[in-house]
Amino acid sequence: MRTSGTVVWLSVLLIAALSIASGPLVGGVDFTSAGDTTGESGSEGALGAGNATVTDVSLDAAGVRLERGDYGSKAYYLRVPDATVRLRSVTGRPMLSYKIRVPALGLERSSAVFLNESYTEAGATTLALTVDDDPVDPERVTESSYEAELSVLLRTESGSRTLRQLSVTVEVEE
Repeated sequence: MRTSGTVVWLSVLLIAALSIASGPLVGGVDFTSAGDTTGESGSEGALGAGNATVTDVSLDAAGVRLERGDYGSKAYYLRVPDATVRLRSVTGRPMLSYKIRVPALGLERSSAVFLNESYTEAGATTLALTVDDDPVDPERVTESSYEAELSVLLRTESGSRTLRQLSVTVEVEE
């Protein structure tokens, strides 16, 4: 009986000692594995790392507009046509971002797509990037048009670069 009580106390002391040693009070002791800290498993690496070869980016500047909602809605909706990106090759996990910015309204909307090798396994491919049609408070819309900026960016292991950028006029439609 005495032996089992000793084993229990030794187990409790061992657990307590390990908890204290690996806690924030003792620096330099880490029992976790050294490796990828992004939460991504496998050989793909961190999000935004890697590279992509983009051969074409198309933006429809004429289709950007602020449009009243249907069925008597007072809200306006920022409508942004899809951008298309032609990918030739992808390595790792680079990121494509499609963004619209309307400074006079304080609006910025964007979307992101995390790429991987599967996008170009069968050869070059065309990818559509979208920005959601988000509502805009009608009290903020006081002009008949606004200047805006559309852009498509690629984030890779060597940094972020703008693939295409356009200045556009956003027409307000009732």
